[in-house]
Amino acid sequence: METTLYIDVCQRLGNTVRCWRVDNGFNKIDFCLMARISRPLLDKIESGQANVTISTLARLAEAMDMDVPDLFL
Repeated sequence: METTLYIDVCQRLGNTVRCWRVDNGFNKIDFCLMARISRPLLDKIESGQANVTISTLARLAEAMDMDVPDLFL
């Protein structure tokens, strides 16, 4: 069972990634290549449905030139 906190965290991550990607002019394929993640995973992340690993968070943060905690602001 998913808790409200879990859903909120996933949605925050998804919103941050999507907004950053769009604001910086990256299409999904280019962003996936840069972040070293698959397109289906990006779709799940951006829709708030992904339960990502720590290594995926690190790859996202690196690609976006952020620290991991900043992904949830």
